[in-house]
Amino acid sequence: MSTELTELEDGLSFTHLSPTICAELAAGLISIPDVPDKYDMSAAQWARLMASPFFVSMLKEAGQKFKGDLNSANRITLKSEIMLEDSLPILDTIIHNGDGSTQSRLDGIKQLSVLAGRTQNKVGEKGGGGAGFAVNIHINTGEEVVSAPVIEIAAED
Repeated sequence: MSTELTELEDGLSFTHLSPTICAELAAGLISIPDVPDKYDMSAAQWARLMASPFFVSMLKEAGQKFKGDLNSANRITLKSEIMLEDSLPILDTIIHNGDGSTQSRLDGIKQLSVLAGRTQNKVGEKGGGGAGFAVNIHINTGEEVVSAPVIEIAAED
């Protein structure tokens, strides 16, 4: 028994039944006429997909996620995630550009590792870097230690 996804007679496969298409349409990030070009479909394939009850159901579900004033934070997060995913090919191009600067390639790799969650200190976690200070503690052991001079300044009122 084969587990491969087979294409239908017009070349439309299960990979075209993507929730990303529905989310982008519901979020207004792509228009209906632009879908076939972005997702490598013919106009006939796109018409067939739009007629699919399963696709229509997915589109309605995505529409509910993006509707209403109470979901504005969720909408912003979902739109940002979609836009971020769409920008991954650009990041890949920067990383693999042999003519680009080494620094830009390294920055791209660092950013990719942050997106993948492969960094040691993740955003929002304690110990995530930033400005800091040092505390030096001197314990008197009886040995003579040369210390920095103490500067005394009179307090102003």
